[in-house]
Amino acid sequence: MAESAADQGAGRPRGNSWVAAVETDEEEIRTAAEELIREAGGNVDVVLAAEAAHVGALHSVLSEWLRSGGEDVRTRVLCAQNSLDWNFVRRHARDRRHLEVRVARIPLLAAFIVDGRAALVCADSAVGRRASAIRDPGVIETLQTLFDGIWRNAVVVNERVDFGDHPRMEMVRPILEWLRLGVTDEVAARELSVSVRTYRRYVAEIMALLGASSRFQAGVRAAELGLLPVTPPGDAQRDPPRDPPRHRR
Repeated sequence: MAESAADQGAGRPRGNSWVAAVETDEEEIRTAAEELIREAGGNVDVVLAAEAAHVGALHSVLSEWLRSGGEDVRTRVLCAQNSLDWNFVRRHARDRRHLEVRVARIPLLAAFIVDGRAALVCADSAVGRRASAIRDPGVIETLQTLFDGIWRNAVVVNERVDFGDHPRMEMVRPILEWLRLGVTDEVAARELSVSVRTYRRYVAEIMALLGASSRFQAGVRAAELGLLPVTPPGDAQRDPPRDPPRHRR
């Protein structure tokens, strides 16, 4: 959709053009993004896929805008696991009730959607990189619907997800993996050489940090946030800790 929109216009966006191509020079992208985000009055929705065209320029414009103002505008940032910037989250999300960051599997796209009426979309196409300034109500509605659909199922990123120093993180990782695999508390506690009670306390702390309502959800969220490698299909049950054999009576 973004590619077809980019092919419908030419030159710099001017006035109320519904769809206009933007030159793919980084400085042109930055200028278009800055002009658009300055118009924001109520909402800014952002898509940042790591490999998307001009994602760095849009990320930079967003950061500068948040530093210089924009605190009263509701801002939602949707990114892929490999484009999640924890420094950005800790710098901007803390004490900003109008900013929320979530992680999901998203299209190869970098975009701003402002107040549900205008957008800047950057994407790769078969003929190269394309960028479009869009004000067409139908296209904007479609973009907004796609964003909202992915947003509802995305993982919330919380700046409080900090498991401490390296040794502690090395202990947390196996716990997260065992939660994802459904390993019993008794087996996991034995692997860590701690009591079951201590292990359960660790689990409760981890679930609270991740905002998870179940143990499985904690494991899945940890993987989505890049705290764990994503296990390839078929490998999930390869070598989990095993319960000791039980003797028949």
